[in-house]
Amino acid sequence: MKPSPYFTDRFRYFFKRFAKEQSLFKWFLKKAGNDSGAFSFPNALKGHPKTLVFLPRDGAHAKEFLRAMPAKWFQNVLFFAHESQNALVSYYKGHALYYSDTECRFGEPVFQNLEQKILEFAPQVCIYLGEVFLPRLYLCKKSGAPCRIGFSVEALYPYLNLSLQRSSSSESKIIADYYEVQ
Repeated sequence: MKPSPYFTDRFRYFFKRFAKEQSLFKWFLKKAGNDSGAFSFPNALKGHPKTLVFLPRDGAHAKEFLRAMPAKWFQNVLFFAHESQNALVSYYKGHALYYSDTECRFGEPVFQNLEQKILEFAPQVCIYLGEVFLPRLYLCKKSGAPCRIGFSVEALYPYLNLSLQRSSSSESKIIADYYEVQ
C-alpha cells in the first residue's frame, strides 16, 4: 500500500488515508482551530511585518517569485521551503525552515518541530504560494497570522482568509506593491 502524503505511517492515521478530500479538509481545519485575528488590508502589510512565506514545491515557480522580489523585502521574512530549494533561498540570503516530502506529513516528529518553530516565529502575515497541500495549509492556519494570503484561493477559506487575484501582474509584483518595497 502506498504511504499517505498527508499523514505519518502510524496506525493512528491509517484510516485517514481512505477519507475523502473534503473530510480531510475539515479534519485539518478542526486541528488548526477556527479562530482568526482581525486585520486591516492593505495596512496589515505596511511597515514590513513578520512574514511567513510558503514557497511552492515547484522550483521554477519559487525561483520566479524570489527573483522578482526586491532585496529589501527579504528582511523579516521566514520561508517554508522544500529541502531542494536550500540553495535558491540561500542565494537570496533568506532564512527558511526546510522539509522533505516524508517529513511534511502530520504526525511526523519533524513536522511537529516545524510547527513549533513557526509558532515561535509568530508571523503577522502568511503568504501561501503553490499547490494545495493540506498539511502546509494546516501550518499556515496554525501559524496564528491574522492575515493569510493566497492567490485565487477562495475555496481554501478559512485556511487562507485573503485571496488576491492575479491580473497582468505577477504574484511577486503584487506582494511588493502591497509591502511598499522596491
